[in-house]
Amino acid sequence: MFWKKKKQQDGKKTTHESYDVKYENLAVPEVHTEPEVEDEEGEEEQDSITYESVAIPEIHIRKNKELC
Repeated sequence: MFWKKKKQQDGKKTTHESYDVKYENLAVPEVHTEPEVEDEEGEEEQDSITYESVAIPEIHIRKNKELC
């Protein structure tokens, strides 16, 4: 039962050399296992980013009662 799953996992193992890591100021980096495919159509102007509909989390920092 479990040996079938083990055989499938053994076939999927990859080395660390095949990872492409991009950081771009993220809390958790993106890890890509396949090469990046670029469009051959040419570079088009991308729309600018609007921040009107972006959710901003509210962070409430409470005072520590032990220090007061």
